[in-house]
Amino acid sequence: MTVTGTMDVTNLPSADRNETDHPVQIGSPLLSAGVESTFDGVTVRSAEVTFRPGERTKFHAHAGVQILYVTDGVGIVGNRDEEREVSEGDLIVFEPGEEHWHGTAEDADSEFSHVYFLAESDDGELTIQEAP
Repeated sequence: MTVTGTMDVTNLPSADRNETDHPVQIGSPLLSAGVESTFDGVTVRSAEVTFRPGERTKFHAHAGVQILYVTDGVGIVGNRDEEREVSEGDLIVFEPGEEHWHGTAEDADSEFSHVYFLAESDDGELTIQEAP
């Protein structure tokens, strides 16, 4: 079987980040432009997010799997059962429907960045809950 397609290479300089005011955020983290692709009813999104000290998400759950790859700094990821400190090189997987949050500690001294990869069906919805 031969599969053909179009490879897409996108360069996203870290200087091209904008503050985001998405309702899942506490604070206004910096977000890169990101990339998105759709195939067989599944949309895959990816972007780099930088949390400044005290910034984080609220508890939220995705319809699909979310993977975070830490690119810089020290941050915290948590679900309803535990919180873990993470740093550069760590890879975190949140299962579909898993309520979780990620960001920095209130007393953090520096920024924390991760690239997220989110794969979910085109009709998948983000569920936002309270702040951790």
